[in-house]
Amino acid sequence: MKYKLKLDYTEDELNELKELRKDYKSPINAIHQIIIVTSCDDPFRNLRAKYFAIGHEDEFDFMADINNVVMGTAIFPNKLYIVHDTNTNSVIYHDDINNKLIWAPLCFYRPVKRTKEEWLEINPAYEPMLEMVED
Repeated sequence: MKYKLKLDYTEDELNELKELRKDYKSPINAIHQIIIVTSCDDPFRNLRAKYFAIGHEDEFDFMADINNVVMGTAIFPNKLYIVHDTNTNSVIYHDDINNKLIWAPLCFYRPVKRTKEEWLEINPAYEPMLEMVED
């Protein structure tokens, strides 16, 4: 079974979590590395800073996330993008009536959100028009 991360993480923290998965097979050793071991060239400094900044009520969720990452059961959040042509101020929407993707002016409609890889599979020319958005 896979589990979504319980806490929100910055891009740097997510990268460190991915490194943890490569470097450790034991969640306890990974947690020890994060909260106890410090060095000049600290590969987990952002996770350590997060741990010391979180409230007591979030400690269990942090530990659960570390466990799930190391055990390979964590689901990392996908970065979602829209395709936005800034020259025409148009974005790609889904036409529900005709069940297809269409270009339309950026307005109150909700543009289609997909991962970068999904957009590039559709058309590699979209790459310069991709804008990351919140889910």
